[in-house]
Amino acid sequence: MTDQPKAPFPVIEHRTGVAERRWFRTDRVLLLGALGLLIWIIDDVLLLVFASALFAVGLDGLATGIAKRTPLARSWALALVLVLLTSFLGFFGYLILPRFFEQLDDLWQTFLGFLERMQGYLYEAGWTETFFNNNGQGREQLADISQKIAEHLATATTSGMSAIASLIIFLAITIFAAADPGLYRRGLLRLLPVHRRRRMDETFSVVAHALHWWFLGQIVSMLLLGATVSLGLWLIGIELWLSLGVLTALLTFIPFLGPIIAAIPIVIVGFTAGMQTGVIVLVFYLIIQNVEGNFIVPMIQHRAVNLAPALLISVQVLMGVLFGVLGLILAAPLTVVAMVMTKMLYVEDVVEGENKVPF
Repeated sequence: MTDQPKAPFPVIEHRTGVAERRWFRTDRVLLLGALGLLIWIIDDVLLLVFASALFAVGLDGLATGIAKRTPLARSWALALVLVLLTSFLGFFGYLILPRFFEQLDDLWQTFLGFLERMQGYLYEAGWTETFFNNNGQGREQLADISQKIAEHLATATTSGMSAIASLIIFLAITIFAAADPGLYRRGLLRLLPVHRRRRMDETFSVVAHALHWWFLGQIVSMLLLGATVSLGLWLIGIELWLSLGVLTALLTFIPFLGPIIAAIPIVIVGFTAGMQTGVIVLVFYLIIQNVEGNFIVPMIQHRAVNLAPALLISVQVLMGVLFGVLGLILAAPLTVVAMVMTKMLYVEDVVEGENKVPF
């Protein structure tokens, strides 16, 4: 028998396979682009959901810790945490908030007076000739700036209903997620192939562990720094000690950048009271900030993730530019999640090829 020439079907199959792979890659690029566009459109919703998940993880950590150390079941431990938290917020709102807002108004007036004095000093020194002329335009421009700031505050006030709605959604998601985190965890795992669920479950556990300790570290840091600043400013003789302490506590939730922003009104008020008082306030704040940043927080967060300052600040700036204030606030926990998942799912599984749980 004579050999029959082979038909060139393998070549066609090979070309078909290449075309299919190219089409598959194109599909993936288009899918990623559409996903990025969707995230950009609903970024506020996604950040709100992530914030709810973050606080749910914090509540879950507190409730689980109480349940392990007491006879209480986890559900009762969570109820105890919610009652204590609500009581603290109610006490804070009833006794401290009225005086806080009163001092906040005084702080705003002090800030405007500081701007007036600084503009006067610069004008007398001849440093403002490039920007202001001698017919009083400097004060007019300063007044325009103050008016614009006031308009922005008024605009923010008119959006109060939206903020209240977002707060209600935030509380609902947080409480439901903290009540039964396993329900949502199992739901996410069911979206993955069976052979990947175990590794992803390990990753979820490590992410939750890291966020627990990061969240605890930030809360302790907020309370300690806020209380220390309030007490120190009160001892120094600063009348606005309460408002400055509360602002410091709130801004400390944002690592690195938050305490720096909090230092601005503290230093301004200090130097408004006098040069010597300003120097004392500045030295005092630098001391407690260094103690808090170099000793207290590392002791608490050593079980979480070691965030490189340059990386975190870069992410904070990027998130702030792209997503505003909420993006800036959530930049640090998002970085924690990204670092843990990158380390486990890419570095260990892809680069090193090992399946071990870090930390």
